[in-house]
Amino acid sequence: MTIAARLPIQHELPPPARGEILAATALLTDELGLPTDGETVLAAPVGDDLVLISGVADAMPGVVPVLLNGDPAMSMTARVLTWARNNAPPEASVGFVAVVPVKVAGRVRVRSVVMRRKGQPARYTLVRRALPLALFMNIVSADAGPEFPHVADGVAQSLLTGKSNPKRFAAALSMLTAAAHNDGFVEVMGVVDTGEIFLQGWSSELPADQSRFIISHDGLVVGEFKSARVQRDDLGERGYGFVGILNTSETLVDPQRLKCLFFRGSRGWHALDIYDRCVHLASTDVPAHIRDVLPRAAANSETLKTLRRAGERFDGRDTVATLTQPVRIGMDMVLELPRGGLLVSGWMLDPEHQVESVILHAGRESAPIDETWTRLSRPDVTTAFQQDGAFAQRLDPQRNDHGFLAYVPGLSSVSSDSVYFELSLRTETAAFYPLKPVKSSSRRALDRVMAILDPRSAVTTMAIETHIGPMIQSLDHQKPRAIEFRDFGYDENAARTGLIVGGGSEAEEILVALSFLALDPDTHDVPIIVSVPTELFGKVAVEVQRLASFYRLGIRLVAADGVQDPCDALEAAVHVTNLETFVFLSAGVLPRRQGWLSVMERAYRMRGAKVLVSPTVVFEDNSICFAGTVLDQHERRLVDRFLGYPCDVIRGAEPIEVMAGSTACCIMSRSAFQDIGGFSQSYLSAKEKGRDLCLKLKLAGTPSLWLPEVEMIAADAGPGESNLPWQRLTQHVDRWSFDRRWSLLVANMRGGE
Repeated sequence: MTIAARLPIQHELPPPARGEILAATALLTDELGLPTDGETVLAAPVGDDLVLISGVADAMPGVVPVLLNGDPAMSMTARVLTWARNNAPPEASVGFVAVVPVKVAGRVRVRSVVMRRKGQPARYTLVRRALPLALFMNIVSADAGPEFPHVADGVAQSLLTGKSNPKRFAAALSMLTAAAHNDGFVEVMGVVDTGEIFLQGWSSELPADQSRFIISHDGLVVGEFKSARVQRDDLGERGYGFVGILNTSETLVDPQRLKCLFFRGSRGWHALDIYDRCVHLASTDVPAHIRDVLPRAAANSETLKTLRRAGERFDGRDTVATLTQPVRIGMDMVLELPRGGLLVSGWMLDPEHQVESVILHAGRESAPIDETWTRLSRPDVTTAFQQDGAFAQRLDPQRNDHGFLAYVPGLSSVSSDSVYFELSLRTETAAFYPLKPVKSSSRRALDRVMAILDPRSAVTTMAIETHIGPMIQSLDHQKPRAIEFRDFGYDENAARTGLIVGGGSEAEEILVALSFLALDPDTHDVPIIVSVPTELFGKVAVEVQRLASFYRLGIRLVAADGVQDPCDALEAAVHVTNLETFVFLSAGVLPRRQGWLSVMERAYRMRGAKVLVSPTVVFEDNSICFAGTVLDQHERRLVDRFLGYPCDVIRGAEPIEVMAGSTACCIMSRSAFQDIGGFSQSYLSAKEKGRDLCLKLKLAGTPSLWLPEVEMIAADAGPGESNLPWQRLTQHVDRWSFDRRWSLLVANMRGGE
């Protein structure tokens, strides 16, 4: 039901300009005043769920129960604003405006209102059709006289309370516009880095020190304004200048969209308009502007303190380096992630513990980092400052934990936002250090992060669990994609199964793998897709073409973008084939004997093509690299069976279902792979990617089968993987990511023993 159905109105007025309403409604006001008989009231609807009612009474409390049309189903509570009426009889000595939230449904016409005050309930009937809000408030203003600002303030607050409603905001703005007198202009404004707004201009009635503003800004916002007066020779007797800080609490206000500021002075409501040539200061320019004007400002000590602190905020300069206290800071990296979040790494030297907090700011957002950062050993910082006179006698040679690493999710910057540290000192002063974030969406950016960590340190575990792991989860890992391919005798139309060879950074591995496949009758006639990183594509294309021609192979060579490991290369190739069944084979894994493919495919077909089949993978010294991943029933975690054992321990073993196979060599259906979204991109290494894929398949109804009779040989690690500290760190990070996702599910799963 609409208000119009209950309280029919002739028309709605847009927010009028000041003075227009008085001229447009003067005659109506003379003809229609506030009903003074104590039995009738005026009404003005606001949107579909609020109505203002005004009349007179002998007394009226601030809050009253209201009954419409005498119907108990239409009862509600109204806020009431009152004023004393001069020279009125006792029964009409109080005027009131009741703000009634309408809660009725259906096409009901409101005819009467009962207000259940203490003593005698007051019953009123509507005197006539509902009035436009502007006319309604003019009638109230004429009767309330000097008390109208109080009434207008209360009505505006009621309109601003509760759910957001454009019609309520428009009504409140209309009411304030009609009631307020122009009192000056805002000529300069800018946002302080903490979110408050600096305003400078002139006024005649703006109270000194603290004022309450109602702000026209895409609706109405309430704020507190602390201001100082500034002598202005150009104003003469018309007014005085002001400078101040506007605080709108949690509500963000864009100065560019400010339209008007309303405040209540000694002579009622006043308005400050925005000068059409208003100067908008950049955030970093505001502190200097405040410092320039502060010597000419007059206000109480609290207001001047607020302005002084605003003038000491971040203005783009490094002020840590100028501190007289022994405090210094430096940065190694600041990485910004596309989906939000900043990772900061650097050092802070503070031997006397002068710094009480370190806050990272990005535009208007901020977060303390000293409560969550991981401190790292930085003996190089200690050495660098041992000869500095400000630090030489204060440094403890046994303490080197000056480094720090912190990931702060949620923070991000845009090109116009400043990113910086704020250091709060024990002397109640603050120092600032500007930062320059580098946008990063690639896991290669982690090379720099890993370089500062010691894999043997317990601190590294904390850094991974608190910062690096969450950061990796937030990275924008784009799926690898095929950007180019070339066919050399390739034809998959008559094939049931195809081979996908995933290459890494070494061309030699790929060429050796193709030679083995060419010499095996089982794989010679199978379509082969070779997927390599784009940077390797041009280097191997000629050799791949030569091998295809020499051995009469059918090969499709794919250039894949976004490849970090063989799993990425394998996934990119899936999108350039229509094969329903494929065999994944990492280039570093080679068949030990011929005929392996037919054995794997037979086991796959025997299970109705609803399974992932993996062989045994051994190292070159004949020890086991992979013989199935199973669930340890005692510790309820995944373990690789017989890892490092000699091959003899599995001789004669039967195929068994396991929790996870090895994607370094496996056969599966295209539909099963695509239905689960392929490989996850939240890991740094292929091992956990493969486990994750197999668990997703298991949950989707495709188990993993270990086939012991087929053996593959894992070649030596390539140069890119030979860095043992790097391997340890990536394994640690991947274990964290895997456990975070799977530990609870794994503990409740059943799997191969």
